[in-house]
Amino acid sequence: MLNSNIVIGNSWIESISSRWTNGIVITPITILLGSILLIISAKIKVPLYPVPMTLQPLAVLMIGMLFGRNLASATVGLYIFQGLMGLPVFAYGGGFMYIFGPTGGFIIGFLIASIILGHLADKGWGRSLFTSMLCMIIGLCVIYLMGIFQLSVIKGFDYAILKGFYPFIVGDLYKLLLAGLLVPYIWKLAK
Repeated sequence: MLNSNIVIGNSWIESISSRWTNGIVITPITILLGSILLIISAKIKVPLYPVPMTLQPLAVLMIGMLFGRNLASATVGLYIFQGLMGLPVFAYGGGFMYIFGPTGGFIIGFLIASIILGHLADKGWGRSLFTSMLCMIIGLCVIYLMGIFQLSVIKGFDYAILKGFYPFIVGDLYKLLLAGLLVPYIWKLAK
C-alpha cells in the first residue's frame, strides 16, 4: 500500500487532498496535471533563438512552492522524462539529445529549482510575501545559472548572456513578481 506521507510531504496539495482522500489518488493526478501545465507553459512562447521565451519559469516556480519538494521534483521529473522519451513536450520538441542542446541547461535548472523551492516550501517558506519573493528569486537564479552555464559551454559566455539572459530578465521578473504574490494568497486559501 502506498504511504501518501512519503510522496506528498508538506505541500499545499496535501492540505487540500487530506480533506478528500488519503492522497493515493490525488498524488499521481497532481503530478500528471503539473506536467501537463509545464507542457502547456512550454508551448506558450515567443520564438526567440536559441532560447524561446516561455511561461515555464512561472510554472516551475509555482509548482515548487505549492507542491513541496517530493511532488514538485516528481512533477518536473516526469515532464523531463516525457521529453527525453521523445514526446514533443519541450518548447521546440523532445528527444534525448534535446537536453544537450542550447536550452537543456534551463530544463535541468527547472528540476533543481523545483527541488530547492519545494524544500523551502516544506520548511514553511512562501507563506509570507517576503519569503515567497525570496524563494522566487532563488529559483529564478538557479534556472538562469544552469541555463547560462550550458549555453556558454555550447556557444560561449558572451553569447549566453546576450541570448539567454538579457532578452528574458524583464519578463521573468514580472513572472517572479506574479508568482511571489500568488503563492502566499494560495496558501491562505488552503487553510
